[in-house]
Amino acid sequence: MYRVLLTGLVLIAVALVGVTGARAATPDDLPRLDERTALMIGAKRLKVGVLSFDYGLVERVSIGTDPPPWAARAFLPVMVPNLHVKVSVFERGPVAVTLQGAGYYMVMKENGTAVGSALAVPLSLFASFRFQPRVWLHGEATYVYAHGFGTGDLNAAGINGQVAAQAAQGAAMLEVRLTRIFSVTALGRYQPWTGRLAFQGDGNVDRFTTVDINGTAKPRVEHPWMAIGGVAFLWRHVHLILGVGYGYYFVPGIDIPYPNKGFVPDGSLSVIL
Repeated sequence: MYRVLLTGLVLIAVALVGVTGARAATPDDLPRLDERTALMIGAKRLKVGVLSFDYGLVERVSIGTDPPPWAARAFLPVMVPNLHVKVSVFERGPVAVTLQGAGYYMVMKENGTAVGSALAVPLSLFASFRFQPRVWLHGEATYVYAHGFGTGDLNAAGINGQVAAQAAQGAAMLEVRLTRIFSVTALGRYQPWTGRLAFQGDGNVDRFTTVDINGTAKPRVEHPWMAIGGVAFLWRHVHLILGVGYGYYFVPGIDIPYPNKGFVPDGSLSVIL
């Protein structure tokens, strides 16, 4: 099912290449789509977005944070400070390659009796290839490591535990620029490898009984995927991305998939200063 959807999106986008018969553009002539690609925001530029705040320290290095995890504190008993760094390691001709590392530290507390923490670290390699003046192919390979630990109250007894999980993901996005500021996109994402969820715990059920738990669990969905068709408006100071697709929703930035399959929305709004 997902292969049929992804193939259809790619074929539609490729067919649109035929209407991009406008003049060839120089590498810096068109606005750059820097989200989920190897392209950079640029030196001394600030991007204030719904999904990400970013600042270009220099042309090849930017740092930022994701606002949604911070905002979750207003609705959920969790605080998620986070930071990401994007570094361009190669850019020559039509090819660009960047590395991005991020860290999300989640602190959870509920009713004053259960306290837990989790650390998620996605590491990504992006590659963008401009094989026509108005056509890009953006690729991504991501490794996600998550580790959780905490204490809780089980029958008035303190229980200490920890869990760990790993995953590898790949993504590809075809971008076709129909006008100077308008692109159509076809995005596919797939998780080919999901590590077993390892868990460990120990605690005292009562004064005379100690519990030790070690084991592994199989994830509910081993190979989540999604396919999305969308559009991108890239004005000089405003970037708007909209799309819709089908599959499993991957939480932006942290790249952890939601275990239920269905329609997947995609959207982002940023102001470039």
